[in-house]
Amino acid sequence: MERLLVFSDLHGYFPAWLTVKALVGPGDAVAIAGDLFDTRYGSYNDSDFAPEHIRATMADLDFKLFYIYGNCDVEGFCKGYSHELRFKAFDKTIFMHHGHKNPLIIPQGTDIVIQGHTHLPQLEKIQNCIHLNPGSIALPRNETPTFAVIDNNSVNLMTLSGKKLASLNF
Repeated sequence: MERLLVFSDLHGYFPAWLTVKALVGPGDAVAIAGDLFDTRYGSYNDSDFAPEHIRATMADLDFKLFYIYGNCDVEGFCKGYSHELRFKAFDKTIFMHHGHKNPLIIPQGTDIVIQGHTHLPQLEKIQNCIHLNPGSIALPRNETPTFAVIDNNSVNLMTLSGKKLASLNF
């Protein structure tokens, strides 16, 4: 894996999904920390809201996808995922959840915690664990579409224009 691109809270917006796919380079993987589809409350009157198109393209992805459900995702719409996921990347143990359930127990040995839900980017190190919220490229609450990039030695919060907002080294 070259990079892990991290997103959250696309809320069924097809142009945001196309942006995710356009940002992926050879050898990259993608993590989505919930609310990819938003079929619970969705903006069905918005022509850009197309969760069924997102789901249809997931079978033909040319990159590895790590995905968990968020509070606005209906599990039956896209079966086979869960609300939490633990995986390894860059020799780091990553724990991903959406962030809407409390209290949360972070598994022992976790190096990076990824969550979404707030639509606000955040990157901080607490003790020996990096906590990351990539914000949202579809519905940012700070008016700046953001995502994150994890590589073999750092975690970076980025704007869609390519500006680095924050960075932490491992």
